[in-house]
Amino acid sequence: MTRDEFSPLSVPYISGRTRLYGIVGHPIEQVRSPEFVTHEFVSRGIDAIVVPIHVPPERFDELMPAIMNIANLDGLIVTVPYKARAARFVTSLGPQAQITRTVSVLAKRAEGWIGEMFDGVGCVAALRRRGVAIKDKRIALLGAGGAGSAIGVAVSSQAPRSLRIIDPDTARASAAVSEMQQAFPSFDVAAGASLDFNQFDVLINASPVGMLDPTACPLQVNHLPPHLAVMDIVMKPDETRLLRMALESGCKVIYGREMLGSQLTAVVDFFMDR
Repeated sequence: MTRDEFSPLSVPYISGRTRLYGIVGHPIEQVRSPEFVTHEFVSRGIDAIVVPIHVPPERFDELMPAIMNIANLDGLIVTVPYKARAARFVTSLGPQAQITRTVSVLAKRAEGWIGEMFDGVGCVAALRRRGVAIKDKRIALLGAGGAGSAIGVAVSSQAPRSLRIIDPDTARASAAVSEMQQAFPSFDVAAGASLDFNQFDVLINASPVGMLDPTACPLQVNHLPPHLAVMDIVMKPDETRLLRMALESGCKVIYGREMLGSQLTAVVDFFMDR
């Protein structure tokens, strides 16, 4: 083959003009945003792509400003364990992030970086799309980290009967409860050490337990009451041990990818400042 006959292979969705977005986390191999959000960009005719960025915890404060200074980088998605730590690097916070002081998405604007939290909105939308009501229901929430606190706020805004938050870090659980009480003063919310799942209607795992490890489960039980709707926001594996147990118990299950799917439009709109 001569030089004139050589034609390099190419793909139609990336070039030197493509705008760059990233997802920052530790670990990173479990994330689905590069696939789903890039697809949303492409389907809208937006020349942009999302790439995974693995940042070790001990270098996060050093590397985050450097990443945000990349000239053709227009936004970041933030995943575990950085949703609280990333909030300090933005110029302003959106309405949800102002309550939780955590961020899941950062977007570059002319006036600086703005951060917002979409996990709670996505969780509520995923439950609603599967016909799981929140209003007047008894909700159990596992995990009070960045995603958990955001989900707690979003769930609380839907007027459930009660919310119980469980986290091995009791101080973090108490802080999340205080956060909900300030935002919704008359709401029945409390931290719990253990839960009787017969007394609940919806169980949401917002902890990272089960992520990448199909043998891990946030609950030390072998059966759940069949009336319970169970959601696990972990995206890899798709079917966690908790969800397998819920299926075997006859529960309705909602997968982590459904939460991401429910917030795709809002995230890309936020990136595009729409």
